[in-house]
Amino acid sequence: MTVYNVTKVRSHQLIPKPLLNLFFSRLSLHSLSLSTHKPNPTSWNATRTYVLSNPLLSLLENCKSFSQFKQIQAQMILTGLILDGFASSRLISFCALTESRNLDYCIIILNNLQNPNVFSWNAVIRGCVESEYPQKGLVLYKRMLTRADCRPDNYTYSFLFKVCANLVLSYMGFEILGQVLKMGFDKDMYLFNGIIHMLVSIGELGLAHKVFDDGCVRDLVSWNSLINGYVRRRQAREAMGIYQKMITEQVKPDEVTMIGVVSACAQLESLELGRETHRYIEESGLNLKISLVNALMDMYVKCGDLEAGKVVFDNMRKKTVVSWTTMIVGHAKNGLLDMAWKLFHDMPEKNVVAWNAIIGSYVQANLSLEALELFREMQLSNMKPDKVTMLHCLSACSQLGALDTGIWTHNYIKKHNLSLDVALDDFLSGFQAQTQWHFLHQIHLSFGTGTTISHRMLQLHCLLNPFGHALPLISQE
Repeated sequence: MTVYNVTKVRSHQLIPKPLLNLFFSRLSLHSLSLSTHKPNPTSWNATRTYVLSNPLLSLLENCKSFSQFKQIQAQMILTGLILDGFASSRLISFCALTESRNLDYCIIILNNLQNPNVFSWNAVIRGCVESEYPQKGLVLYKRMLTRADCRPDNYTYSFLFKVCANLVLSYMGFEILGQVLKMGFDKDMYLFNGIIHMLVSIGELGLAHKVFDDGCVRDLVSWNSLINGYVRRRQAREAMGIYQKMITEQVKPDEVTMIGVVSACAQLESLELGRETHRYIEESGLNLKISLVNALMDMYVKCGDLEAGKVVFDNMRKKTVVSWTTMIVGHAKNGLLDMAWKLFHDMPEKNVVAWNAIIGSYVQANLSLEALELFREMQLSNMKPDKVTMLHCLSACSQLGALDTGIWTHNYIKKHNLSLDVALDDFLSGFQAQTQWHFLHQIHLSFGTGTTISHRMLQLHCLLNPFGHALPLISQE
């Protein structure tokens, strides 16, 4: 195929800047007519040949920047090529789905097309769904329903189910599901799996299970969605029941299936079932992706077999943060803090999750001073704490009775907009009632609960420890 370069277009074909500016102000494409550059085909095939062979589409396929895209778009306007449904859909797709995407600009183009086809609508909706503003896809869908010339298809609804699943939009999910059933799209395998995933994501496991059982089409993805959905909701027995049914129906599991099954074994703390599952994985020759290996290691650690977990860990060619963190937490929970610290020290790249794991381990072992010292080291390493870090710090302050340090922690939380109201009860449990009244009242005011809750919490807590002194180790940042 010939590769065209936008810079090689003849100079008289380049679009003057005023014309581009005019289009940016939402030039109506309805008023555009075909230019003399467009042939007058006598048949559908001739039209299609003209469109497919048009060099502007080749330029579009090889376009590398948004500035080039706008030049090609302007050429398509002048030649009338943009009035062709296929050509305009390719233009929309580039603007909505490539690295050079500009969704606002793309929506302007869509609004000004005479008769955008379903492919164009789907491209923009998909672009919105995959962006940081997925709810825009739902707005476009509502507008699409008002059009008499274009109706949603199965692909449209598959994108919409993703939005509802990711944003946990129950009401909209059921509304879209009703439309799908009305139009008979539920028999589409891809869309059927989207329905299962959406229902699982919004917490409707019972309904998802019923849809699954009643469905006339289902594949491995359907099974995996249901199994992993139950696991995420910590309903391990139900997940294992579906897995057994899957085996009975001779559906061969894959790595995704086994991650869910291994995680269910961990939740059940069934070492025997976990070992049996591990043997099945090895005997079936499944590809041991790192996520599955991490799940196996986590299962052994949670089932109390640290040695087996260590064997899995040591045999890993590539260890992730999850791998290291699992072993750190596992050793700490079993009272092996020295080994947990060694693992943390040996960890090549420490992120906030790893720091939280080791700090939390020391807090759980009632080594609060050491935990706060680690927090100080974390600050010195320029690692930014998150909500979990501050929760551990509040717990450490509670254990020490360190009111001043607790006040500093609370101020840090407010300064960095970290909402941790769930931690207040534990934080206040070690302080003398009379010295903390003002502080308690101020904290609860900041969380909208006010004096009444402050008074009730003081009644609930018999605080015997004298308040501590601020640790000089904590940075004043």
